Amino acid sequence: MPVDRQSPTPAWSILRSVLDEPGVTLLHPESLKEKLTLKGFNAFPSLAQQLDITSYTRSTYIMIATNEDEVRLLKETEELCWQLGFEPERLNREAILAMEPNITGKVICGLLDSTSESVIYPWEYCFALMENARENGVKILTGTEVTAIKPLDGGFIVDTSRGPIRTEYVVNAAGIYADKVARMAGVCDFGFTLMKGQTEILDKRLKGLLNSSIGPPPEPGGGGKINPLPSGNISIGFIGYIPTEDKEDLSGRREWSEMTFTRTRELVNGILPGDIINSFNGIRVFNTRNPEDHIIEATRKYPHFINAVIRLPGLAAATAIAEYVCALLGNQGLGLVRKANYHPYRKGIPKVSELPEDERRELIARDGRYGHIVCRCEEVSEGEIVEAIRRGARTVAAVKYRTRAGMGRCQGGFCGPRVVEILARELDIPLTEVTQKGGLSQVLLYRSKELLA
Repeated sequence: MPVDRQSPTPAWSILRSVLDEPGVTLLHPESLKEKLTLKGFNAFPSLAQQLDITSYTRSTYIMIATNEDEVRLLKETEELCWQLGFEPERLNREAILAMEPNITGKVICGLLDSTSESVIYPWEYCFALMENARENGVKILTGTEVTAIKPLDGGFIVDTSRGPIRTEYVVNAAGIYADKVARMAGVCDFGFTLMKGQTEILDKRLKGLLNSSIGPPPEPGGGGKINPLPSGNISIGFIGYIPTEDKEDLSGRREWSEMTFTRTRELVNGILPGDIINSFNGIRVFNTRNPEDHIIEATRKYPHFINAVIRLPGLAAATAIAEYVCALLGNQGLGLVRKANYHPYRKGIPKVSELPEDERRELIARDGRYGHIVCRCEEVSEGEIVEAIRRGARTVAAVKYRTRAGMGRCQGGFCGPRVVEILARELDIPLTEVTQKGGLSQVLLYRSKELLA
């Protein structure tokens, strides 16, 4: 895959993720996955400007070796890069320590890439796309579960928890549940292999500890990465491919956290056990029909039913995937007309902590709620929380994802009760109806001493 060095490319990021995935041994430059990833990756900077996405950085990545086995793996990775037309820069020990003085003194050598690494807070990206789509006329139904799909002549009836929807076309982009949705329509010719992963988040106290993302050379089922985040936190992940059968099992393991922390301490100095403020678990899926690529196609049985089954990396490719799906819909007869008054811009929620002093004062003068800090860890104001609710947040988790209130050192211990109060006030509902993440996840079941009464 010849690489155009005039523009950023995620080629090495793809290579790294492929090499440390279990059972995957070869990169396929002509695969749909890599074509769409490259296109989406290069389109993102301009999209981030249009959508006012601020939690986004382009950074360098340093793959480091600290022993002879890793030196060998590093050389093998470098040779494969050259075969693909990609040229990472070789670094000696002194060069690495000059760039990253807090990396372990055991480092021997490394490979540097300064173009392929992007770090983003994914929730802001998702909400930005959703808000822009809604502004351009898209109707979005949240809290609406699909329960059945009934093919009819010329279309489908999609039964949901909020009633049936008659539609001519269906795009199945249900992620980890894409197989379930496809089976509802009788068009599932794939299964899923599930891999569980765990990532730890470190305290902002460590902001500036690293300038680059770093990690050891990838190997099947191994590898890992230490990432400085736009928020000032650092994410560490060395548990990425634990087989599981349960899509709902997001439980963590203490031993995984301990192993990740130990591995991180081997690579970076200055990190303490108390710096871990949270741990997250997720499920990676690989389709069984073509584990190394996406399945994005009109189904044979019902050409108006499009399966969009995405394998990682998916976020970088998202916009390119959307364009590809639109083209498929057009090929199946959907009339596609460019919207004459399409508005490509979206303004994000003002972030008091990031504004220059004069702009902050002006904002507070217009709305005093922006001068009332609710989340002290992340410096999130009441004004930001109210604006998030105005844009659609209905739960504590939704406020958290939109504003970062509750993502700091205390993990909502200080601001959580106040967020519940603001939600109840703005939504005009009792405190006991405020939920953590919808459904039956009420934060408060009753008022103090209510049971005594």
